[in-house]
Amino acid sequence: MNELEWLSSHTKEAEKYSGKWIAVTDKGIVASSDSALEIEVLLKKKDISLKEVMIMKVPRRDEEMSIL
Repeated sequence: MNELEWLSSHTKEAEKYSGKWIAVTDKGIVASSDSALEIEVLLKKKDISLKEVMIMKVPRRDEEMSIL
């Protein structure tokens, strides 16, 4: 299962992070923050490579989705 498959099968869990940036692996959400730059800092602290995750902003109902 990849990151997008995980997200599509766990929408309720992702909705808890509405308006926040998250880092997702094929196993789930590994970091969350109000900024994408802070996600990178959190991942470094956890020794997780940027290549291992998908970083995205969980949209609020009035926003469009953003994926980095």
